[in-house]
Amino acid sequence: MSPDTSAARALASNKPDKDIPADLDIPDNYVSYTLKTQKALPPITWQNWHKNINWLSFTILTVTPVIGIIGAMFTPLRWQTFLFSVFYYYLTGLGITAGYHRLWAHRSYNASLPLQYVLAVLGAGAVEGSIKWWSRGHRAHHRYTDTDLDPYNAHKGFLYSHIGWMMLKPRRKPGVADVSDLTKNPVVRWQHRNYLWLLLLVAFIVPTVIPWLCWGDARGGYVYAGVLRLCFVHHSTFCVNSLAHWLGETPFDDKHTPRDHVVTALVTIGEGYHNFHHQFPMDYRNAIKWYQYDPTKWVIWVCAKLGLASHLKVFPDNEVQKGQLTMQLKKLREKQDKLTWPSDNNDLPVISWESC
Repeated sequence: MSPDTSAARALASNKPDKDIPADLDIPDNYVSYTLKTQKALPPITWQNWHKNINWLSFTILTVTPVIGIIGAMFTPLRWQTFLFSVFYYYLTGLGITAGYHRLWAHRSYNASLPLQYVLAVLGAGAVEGSIKWWSRGHRAHHRYTDTDLDPYNAHKGFLYSHIGWMMLKPRRKPGVADVSDLTKNPVVRWQHRNYLWLLLLVAFIVPTVIPWLCWGDARGGYVYAGVLRLCFVHHSTFCVNSLAHWLGETPFDDKHTPRDHVVTALVTIGEGYHNFHHQFPMDYRNAIKWYQYDPTKWVIWVCAKLGLASHLKVFPDNEVQKGQLTMQLKKLREKQDKLTWPSDNNDLPVISWESC
């Protein structure tokens, strides 16, 4: 059965077809129409504030750093544990950047089944929700950037886009985003079903057991490679939603808030060239120049060389340069408009000897 036939039958029967993307027929005025017709939650007041807190996320995001700081005050940091914590930070962080973000949310490359399972397990260790939940929100973010249908709308402030959107119940539902491809993915389904025990295993048990078995530092492993590492991974990822929409330049597009900056790249494992990413979201790279910091890109590239990844998507250089040139011309015009230029020759007064 062709997709057109399937869609026609679903429409005729008024029943949704699981093979039709949920966002197939979204009209151009969807954002404005939804904002007008969808009822938002009432404003937060002193009387109802406690009902508007997402208490699970709030507890995780506030208690975890407290446990980590108190634990660090009473737990000496051994150099082996420090090196392992940094290594484990990058591993679980790559589960988000190379897995959740570039593989599943944007489908910027294909991964072999073993690599998918590795990334799914590591991503669970970052404690940011399942692949399906995370990708659904991120696709909505790209589709409705800087609107009230964007789950982490940057126009609501730095703190809100960084962490507030997780601590507070959303005032309205995020915009429609299709995740039917993820629903059909066996690795995504497996991780979604087993997310809780994967979280406990990878986020806390593994980083505690490895230092204990290898150099007898279970307590240090739990505090530094478990709890504090998790805090750093959290805020590293959160900076993509906040810092990357606040700090830097707009070399490809200035209609929205995403920006490029090396500082953001350094704290987000290479996700800091966000202006490029929002213009070319299906490109497996975040940084296009050899000297720009993007370890996630190089990990994906190495996986491709090892036969673990394939079909790495790259936007044509011609299109990338067109985007850059368009912004350069726009900035030149803005600079030109601020300068005072001489009037056209035809508008200058004519002076003759007789008039002198």
